[in-house]
Amino acid sequence: MSMNMDLIKHGNDAELKLDGYIDATNAPEVEKILLDVASKFDNLTLDMEKLEYVSSAGLRTFKLVYMELHRKSGVLFAKNTGKSVMEVLEVTGFTRLFKFI
Repeated sequence: MSMNMDLIKHGNDAELKLDGYIDATNAPEVEKILLDVASKFDNLTLDMEKLEYVSSAGLRTFKLVYMELHRKSGVLFAKNTGKSVMEVLEVTGFTRLFKFI
């Protein structure tokens, strides 16, 4: 997998440090992991400092995670978002899914 993730638990909230990229080759596996984490915690922060690239498949994963959290009144946070990933989020309108910290 071209994505490494480290989970940090903060009580009922979780933080995932994303390292690598999300594209069509690994999105199903990344999606499964992110949805599993989102289902177990109230809020989820994605630390995108080392996230190098997100394809449309990765954006779909973010949307599904947002929907899972939103369904139970949770929040999807993002932090340390790099310039190239932020540009993709802005162009596609996906910045609305996240609260940036």
